[in-house]
Amino acid sequence: MKQMFSRRTYLITGAARGIGRELVKQLVRDGANVYFTYYQDREHVDTLLDELREYADQLDAVEQDARQPEGAKRVVELALDRFGQIDGLINNAGYKLDRSFVMMQDDAWYDQMNINLTSVYHYSRAVTYHMMRRRYGRIICMGAVSGALIAGPYQVAYGASKSGLVGFTKSLAYELARFNITVNMVTGGMIDTDGMKFPREIREVWAEHIPLRRLGNPQETASLVKYLLSPMSDYITGQNFVIDGGMTLLGFTNIEKMLPNYYKGSSNLGKSLIT
Repeated sequence: MKQMFSRRTYLITGAARGIGRELVKQLVRDGANVYFTYYQDREHVDTLLDELREYADQLDAVEQDARQPEGAKRVVELALDRFGQIDGLINNAGYKLDRSFVMMQDDAWYDQMNINLTSVYHYSRAVTYHMMRRRYGRIICMGAVSGALIAGPYQVAYGASKSGLVGFTKSLAYELARFNITVNMVTGGMIDTDGMKFPREIREVWAEHIPLRRLGNPQETASLVKYLLSPMSDYITGQNFVIDGGMTLLGFTNIEKMLPNYYKGSSNLGKSLIT
């Protein structure tokens, strides 16, 4: 496995916690260089860098707000200055907002779009020129089942932003194929990360309704991303890989009916969740 990733460099957005964090660990331990971004989460970054201190020469991080379009070009330039090349971009930065459509403020809508969709455009565009010159590259977008595959309660903005990634991935894959650049998508279901702000009893209810009877974990999701970064996926592009334990096979169960007390009334409509 190390032979596949040694001397490769990957840029990962939003990797202080969750799937991004796990992916950083797996890639550097397999010999890759990793440059990643984070936002207002220096404590988790420090613990990650400390855990991987023996790989310090392969690893670097920078704080960057995904809502700032000019930041993507800056981050790509910093990564190139640090490691000389970028073989793969993983658009992992994401923000999940549960809010009633009729109660939503415009700023909340734009935050969802800017972080989950527009930042993907800016980072992908910033790195594409470099990849085209090298005639090699991997771009991966991290999606969600909500919106594209199932309807989540109070997730109009989130579902719209993640659904947009499907069309983005397919169209960009077609356009860049002639440059030996693949573009794919990994769509997660209920992945049990420290960013999932739901009580354990709610997660257990979800697990009961998933065919494999459990939530996913960051390790197996990161491993799927690694497969798409590896030479084993050279002939795959424009595809959406769903890792959800089978939860979307039957459209999933109505989440509000599964958890009536949690979604009862308007007190929960403004809950915001980081993924």
